[in-house]
Amino acid sequence: MTSTFDYSEVYNQALEQLKSEKIAQLPALHTLINIVSDVFHCPTALLSIYDKTQEYATSIIVSSVGLQQEDFDKPYSFSRYVYDSASFIMVEDATKDDRFKQNAYIKKHQLKFCTGCPITLDGNEVIGTLCILDTSARLLSNEQQHRLKQFKDIVESLLQANLNWLQMQLACAKVEQARAYLMRKEALSEEVAKVSGVGSWEYDIETNALYWSPQTRDIIGVDTNFKPSLDSGFAFFAPEAQDIIRKTVDAAIESNKIWSSELPFINNQGKHMWVKTTGHGVYENGALCRLIGAFQDVSERKLLEQKMSESERLMQAKNDELSAIVNHIPQGVAVYDMRGLLKYWNNQHCDIYAINSSHIRIRQSFREFLSHRYNSQETIDNPDKTMDEMYAAFDNDQSFLQRFQLQSGAIIEALYSSLPDSGWVCTSVDITEQEKSKEKIHYAAHHDSLTGLANRASFNEYTDKLLANTQRDIDNHILMLIDLDYFKAVNDTYGHLAGDEVLKEVANRLKNTVRDNDLVCRFGGDEFALVISGSHNLHETAEELAQRIVESIAQPFTFNHPAIHIGVSIGMSTIETHDTSLNNTMKQADAALYKVKERGRNGYQLYKQVQHKQC
Repeated sequence: MTSTFDYSEVYNQALEQLKSEKIAQLPALHTLINIVSDVFHCPTALLSIYDKTQEYATSIIVSSVGLQQEDFDKPYSFSRYVYDSASFIMVEDATKDDRFKQNAYIKKHQLKFCTGCPITLDGNEVIGTLCILDTSARLLSNEQQHRLKQFKDIVESLLQANLNWLQMQLACAKVEQARAYLMRKEALSEEVAKVSGVGSWEYDIETNALYWSPQTRDIIGVDTNFKPSLDSGFAFFAPEAQDIIRKTVDAAIESNKIWSSELPFINNQGKHMWVKTTGHGVYENGALCRLIGAFQDVSERKLLEQKMSESERLMQAKNDELSAIVNHIPQGVAVYDMRGLLKYWNNQHCDIYAINSSHIRIRQSFREFLSHRYNSQETIDNPDKTMDEMYAAFDNDQSFLQRFQLQSGAIIEALYSSLPDSGWVCTSVDITEQEKSKEKIHYAAHHDSLTGLANRASFNEYTDKLLANTQRDIDNHILMLIDLDYFKAVNDTYGHLAGDEVLKEVANRLKNTVRDNDLVCRFGGDEFALVISGSHNLHETAEELAQRIVESIAQPFTFNHPAIHIGVSIGMSTIETHDTSLNNTMKQADAALYKVKERGRNGYQLYKQVQHKQC
């Protein structure tokens, strides 16, 4: 006789176990959350499960990166808002959003960008959230939103698979309890007990009589009036199983061995099930006289095994899907265990470090990888230093970020993040193009596009630093303002292209005339500036330099047209040690410049005040 179970109770028990803190022991979830943090460049990522059995649904943080528990699950919590709304939420700047700006955790850590997805089971019940947080305000693109929802689907599948596995465990325990209860209540014969059956049967070889116990009749669905035979018994097996059971029994008779089969069965009421039939021969005086055995309905266990197999298939499929996703992200990913042995990597990891696929393998040591990396690395370092710094960061619950350049010229950024099993994941990205773009942008922002000289912005930065250090600086400094004479006539006579050529040549002559530590700038048009520095006789040096500039610019400019002649007027002023801004110095240099203009141009003048020493 079989027992029935309340599977809704099993489901609820499994769900409660799933929501318990034991779920935090799932390493796949921790690895996934670390990858989510790296893929979306967010310092904080977390997976939370909510327990609704409490009066106020409490949050259990299953896995997180860069998160401290205190003050997180409080009123105005972003994670709880996503949970309560049961919808995808994306906030560009939480510090300006009335819904979240009062949250203590957000205020303390100045979190701005917040995005979260609700986590559901069976497509309807919301049990938690997957959130990513950043201190910079931004929004996800449509593609990034789709990628985040893919990660959310993987989390749900892993949780669903774990729920199915918990259900199977609980149901198997109940089935086992029922079987044990039946064994205690029904005293089977000693022979039947040997094969642990529920129902029993006996076949007399000499008389062809077949006996079924009440339990066996109950499984088959016949009453006591039914007269069984071997043929009628075999007929209840599913068509595809009848030949198998006949051959099994025949082989057992010949071999004198205990046999056991689990086969599909159709009982007298037409119910499709699985049965386990076991048996062996009984001999008297060396001759086989009887076959005895057990008969058991194993449909529930088979169903659970199928569910477990499906759960394993689902988990494998999701692992394959995760691998596919990881193999299609631009970052290189490598996962190491607690002993520093390689467990997983993607193709991008090999590409970034120029590792031949035949030279990488499971259980390869992290030290071996570092040795390869340093052999191809431009900056000199050593594996021990990297490992010491990485472990020190892990001890402080931090990730370790390292940037270096390979001999190929590639600039690599590697982020090492610890995993719950004391291993770690290394996420690497080639940032060469980003760095080149930054350099180009910085250069363009600080240099004149025509002449390549420093521009006004670069001049301002330089003089700001100079003024900040004048109290400690042993050097003196002089500002020169340079204005080209008769340059407008060049543009009017020969055109702006010729004028541009003259400006570029002026820049070259200035650079060739000044010293290496002097700053040469173009303010715009025909206006240039110099800042010269020195500790001795700087006024004399400035006048000598100004004279050389006047002589250099006075030389004719020859291109594809007649020689062009221009002059230069230079006004100079000392940058005083007590100056906090350059305004007064600029006015003095400008006044000196106009003195030169009044005298007929093509010369220089150092501004002198009565209270200052004469040069």
